[in-house]
Amino acid sequence: MTYPELRQKIEQQLAQLPPEQLSLVSDFLDSLQSKSTMNQRPLRRLAPIKRGTKAGELLKFAGTWQGNDLEDCLGLVKETRSKAQF
Repeated sequence: MTYPELRQKIEQQLAQLPPEQLSLVSDFLDSLQSKSTMNQRPLRRLAPIKRGTKAGELLKFAGTWQGNDLEDCLGLVKETRSKAQF
């Protein structure tokens, strides 16, 4: 559909809408315009968060699980985590 055809179709649809639905369309268009202005703002570059711990330092804890509830903990994680969406 070409741009003029699309505009004509939208104008015809708008002409048939009652005032309360026109208000909803106006709100929707406002939200689209505000999103486009938000996307035009430059992103600020933030400094990385430094916590003082390196991954290598965590290796000293590898294999040190204490207790007998590891299977229960893993089951809870599997039950409550959300599915990844890409």
